[in-house]
Formats: sequence, C-alpha cells, structure tokens
Amino acid sequence: MNRSSISRKKVLYILHGIQIGGVEVALVSAIPRLNREFDLQVIALGKINDRITASLTPDEKSRLHAFDYPLYQYPFAVFGIISFVFKFNPDIMICSLWRASMIGIIVKSFQRKIQFFSFIHSAGFTHILNRVFSSMAVKIADHVLVDSKATADFVKSKIRPRAPIQIVSFCLEAQNINQELRELDPKEIRIMFLGRINPVKNLPKTIDAIHYLRSKGHNVSLDIYGKPEGTEQGLVEYIYQKGLVDQVHFKGELYHSQSKVMNDYHFLIQLSSREGMAMSVAEAMQNGLVCIVTPVGEIPNYSQDMQNAIFIDIQNQENWIPSLTKVEQVIRDPILYSSLSKASRKQFENVKIYSESLIEQLNAI
Repeated sequence: MNRSSISRKKVLYILHGIQIGGVEVALVSAIPRLNREFDLQVIALGKINDRITASLTPDEKSRLHAFDYPLYQYPFAVFGIISFVFKFNPDIMICSLWRASMIGIIVKSFQRKIQFFSFIHSAGFTHILNRVFSSMAVKIADHVLVDSKATADFVKSKIRPRAPIQIVSFCLEAQNINQELRELDPKEIRIMFLGRINPVKNLPKTIDAIHYLRSKGHNVSLDIYGKPEGTEQGLVEYIYQKGLVDQVHFKGELYHSQSKVMNDYHFLIQLSSREGMAMSVAEAMQNGLVCIVTPVGEIPNYSQDMQNAIFIDIQNQENWIPSLTKVEQVIRDPILYSSLSKASRKQFENVKIYSESLIEQLNAI
C-alpha cells in the first residue's frame, strides 16, 4: 500500500523564514521524517535560503512555501496567507516565533477544530510585538511546546497557559558514541564561536577573553562562525585594536556538517547575556568540546561548572579574571581537559533527536 492511500494527519508548520538559526535548522533536519509520517506543508513568512534546504529531496522542497513580505505590508498580505491555510485545512498547526503566532491566532479564531501548537523558543520577550502575539498564542493554544526547561519555566510563570507544556529536544543528530575525542595540545588551542553575530552574544567580551589568554602566553586562536547582523564592522575594528588580526577570523555561516567542523576545535565559547536552549552549546557538548559559557537560559540545566563546562561571569567585573583563570587551568592540564570533554559528551547520551521528540508530541493527540 503506498502512502497516498493512507489517511495521514495534515500538519502545517509556520515560522518566520528558513535562514540560519536554531529554530530553522532544527525544522529542516526534521522535514524528511515529518514528510514521511504526515501530509506536511511549511509556510515561511520570509525568505527560504536554498543552501539550507539543499539536502532536501524535490518532494520535500515542494512542501515549502515562502510568503516574503515586509512587516508594513502584512495588513494586506495576511489574507493570502490565511487563504492558503484554509485551503490546506490542516489537522495540526504549529507556529514558531511571534509572526507565525499572529497567523495562528487568526486561523484558530475561525477554525476551532485545528489542533494549535504554540512553539516558544526563548525565556524572554525581545520586543512588544513578540510579547503580545506570543502571549496570545500561548493562551489560546491547545498545546504548548518549548525548547528547554528554562523556557518552560518562563512560559509557566509569565504567561500561564491553559494547555500543558511539553519540552521538545533540540539535539539535531544522533550521538556518535564511537567518535574519538580530540586531545588537547597546549601548544595550539583552537576555539570556535557559532551563532548570530549579534550584541546579545557579547562578542567583544569574547575578544577580551582571547586577548587575556594570549597575554598569559597561551597560543589560542578564535574562529567565528555565524551570520552578521549589523555589528561585524565594529568587531573587526575591536579585533584590530586588540592586536588579534592574525588570531581571530570570521568564517561565515555554517549550513551543514556542523559536527564535522567542530572536530577541528578544542573549545566553543559563547558569552551570551540571554539564551534559550543554546543549541550550538548543546551540539558542541555532544561532540566533546569543552564549552566556555555564561550560565544563562537552559545552559545551567545541562552543564556544570568545571565538571563538563567552564562558566564565565561577565556581569561582575571582579569575577571576570577569576573566571578566565579557570580556562587557563584547563588549558594547562590535558588530563583535566579530557575529563571535561568526556563528561561533556556523556551529558547527551541517549537523548532523543529533534524529529523524534517533535513527532512524539504530534502523535500524542
């Protein structure tokens, strides 16, 4: 019996766009399995980056639909988007991020029978529109999905949904337990950053950390992977001021094979002021990198200072240098580094991957 003769649930997933980002990359990783198990359609309220979807089959790509309009045109564009949704007539509608929530709210108000999943990815609101539409969506949703315990706690305390909250795993790949962990060579320490080049990531502070470690005689280098979001030129100038032009490099965006790239590094550094799940940190830990991080968002729920990660205090200046001396301690001791690396990977043993975790929630209704 072929799949067209089987009655399958119609699933519609709406998100802002398909660009480089944790939410978007996670969805693309799950599309093959979602497409096998459901009658799937995906609405992107923005551009679809062909490089991110390059691994999908033609049939899987045909499930993607871009509605790329600037925000000021939404009062007019929304009718076309809603018309598409009504024509598809989904059984399940998943809305990620605030613009998708806005569409979901309108659709749910007309089609009560649709099972509405509101998907929240941050333990905080970034602006007023995010607050308004995300809160409204959570309050009327039949199901609330979150990316972490930290986000679940935030939603529970600040929005108080009527629907149950379920955590979806954001591990994208099954762990390779046979992968050989990289040994530390104190003569050449390779550090990477992977994420948005955005003020919330505090990259100038990361540059300060590299400058400090080099001033103490450690041969460290930093490669920055990520999409520029308007602050790259200032970082370039800051790197020049610190005399680190030869040690800090911008590597652009990573579209695929993040795990393969991670194998070339000893540490991942991410000194964010705010995080949700922090997918790049979780993926780095899966691959045995020792992560130099601020304990924000979900990070302290899956890592422990000097057990499987190194916590850095960027808020209290008195604790800044003592935090960095912990990094020095690990650099000087390959045995300690190996212990943290092994514990880092062990933290994510037997964790479900994103597609399995999401489909489990969809099949539970």
